[in-house]
Amino acid sequence: MKHKEKLFYAVDFTDLDDSKRFISEIEDYVGGLKIGLEFFCRNGPAGVLEINKFGLPVFLDLKLKDIPNTAKHATQNLLQLRPKYLSVHLTGGSNMLKEIISLKSETKILGVSMLTSLDENDLKEFGLKISSYEYVEKLAEIGIKYGIDGLISSAQELPYLKKRIKKKNFLYVTPGVRLANDKLNDQKRIITPGQAVKSGSSMLIIGRAISSAKNPVEKIKEIYDDIEVQLES
Repeated sequence: MKHKEKLFYAVDFTDLDDSKRFISEIEDYVGGLKIGLEFFCRNGPAGVLEINKFGLPVFLDLKLKDIPNTAKHATQNLLQLRPKYLSVHLTGGSNMLKEIISLKSETKILGVSMLTSLDENDLKEFGLKISSYEYVEKLAEIGIKYGIDGLISSAQELPYLKKRIKKKNFLYVTPGVRLANDKLNDQKRIITPGQAVKSGSSMLIIGRAISSAKNPVEKIKEIYDDIEVQLES
């Protein structure tokens, strides 16, 4: 299926059995699975190992952020689960990033820049008088300096970033992706799948739009159709 490798389904069920039942319905139509904090807090490493049995690439999205020593040892434990991707918060700072990157194996490290649930009003509240574009770019620069493999950010910033980041084989991962008629939920900076891929996204993270659909497989096909239409325009 065209563009399949770009779509990672964000597992948004807490219960392991519910998750496995749903994944079994869509596993032939997605390129990978994203496991987040909610699932991990309920099912732990054993749950990740169960999801690994589907044979799809797993993105373990725990957004690690702590003092360097704690983050390093947490990473050591998580790498034993052999995820394809692991996320870390770039705001954890250079020393934390150095410790995590020093452990690099086959797992690719993705840096979280600015959550798609935030916008420039939140930056102002934090006391930061810069645009979301500048903020994400600065975090990306820090992450690249210490060896991250990709950046997690809204696709709205992608055209801006791709003009400034000249790094080969760098991954651009975009959450907050919705079709035009989907609910926003708690996202603020969203974009459609086709717009995201056209802007240069390497990986689309989509969860609730798929799991809440009456026909999840048809919803996934709509996503691929949206990509195709945008790329042809």
